[in-house]
Amino acid sequence: MMNFITHSLLIDRQIISQKSSSYDHTAIWIEILHPTELERAFIQTQENIVLPDRHELHEIEFSHQFYQEKDCIFLTLHLVTVAYPQPESHAMNIILTKNKMITVRYSEAHPVKLFLEQLTLKSFQLKTHYDLVKILLQFFIGHNADILETVGERTNNLAIALSGGFRNSTLKIRENRLNETLLEINTLESLISMTYQSLSSLDMLINYLEQSILPNLVDFKALKRDIFSLLKQADYLNQKVVFQLDSTLGLINIEQMGIVKIFTVLAMVFMPPTLIASIYGMNFKYMPELSFYFGYPILLGVMTLSAYFPWVIFRRKGWI
Repeated sequence: MMNFITHSLLIDRQIISQKSSSYDHTAIWIEILHPTELERAFIQTQENIVLPDRHELHEIEFSHQFYQEKDCIFLTLHLVTVAYPQPESHAMNIILTKNKMITVRYSEAHPVKLFLEQLTLKSFQLKTHYDLVKILLQFFIGHNADILETVGERTNNLAIALSGGFRNSTLKIRENRLNETLLEINTLESLISMTYQSLSSLDMLINYLEQSILPNLVDFKALKRDIFSLLKQADYLNQKVVFQLDSTLGLINIEQMGIVKIFTVLAMVFMPPTLIASIYGMNFKYMPELSFYFGYPILLGVMTLSAYFPWVIFRRKGWI
């Protein structure tokens, strides 16, 4: 599917078919989602551009992410498409011609949908398609900022839970909460990592445009300052999540040590009675205590006392 967006910012959704060869030459933005072979051939005929394949968007080499070909600029950008419950990140390609911006993507990117909706609700003064590029990048930066704000709120909630949320609860409840905390930390770490990747790709994209292609057409200084501050915020949040992970693992170790301590104390308490019982369970032929009339109750009393005194000692030392 292709969207043609003109200077008036009216969106005309068209699906190119074999019987339709209409093309809006006044459009400053062509937004392409899941291009078919027919659409690829159509764009190649109209703009003399070969659209990148899906696997090309995931190349990690700088020369494959940002390059120039046939007077067109090819830029790869990573976006966080889904934040919760499971973070997802996808790549999109921005192609700049002499008078158009063409975006190619192979996923339903939520930020792009929001931007398209914003274009229909707000009015923008666009002299060239480069102004549209700046607005688009500014919107993506703002989207990443919103994600980091959400991450900050959720890390604060985790800090509150770790500081006092596990008190006065049963072992089963604490275990479930600790498991939920670990899952939340894993989600936040993935989200921060994807957001950091998105901001880094935005930073490299802007530097490429600013230094190599568009030195005087668009001012990106404000966007670069925003990206720099957001990258620092992402680093801070990552350190905070790491600290909370260490705290959670520490609480889990304390819970495990408590369980081990209980078994250790029980073993020490029942060791003397077990020793006494094992002595009189040897079944030797000559054991004078076996003939005592009150031997059995006396032995039970001795075994009880031998278990009681270690228990008292451990309680006084604060081990249990």
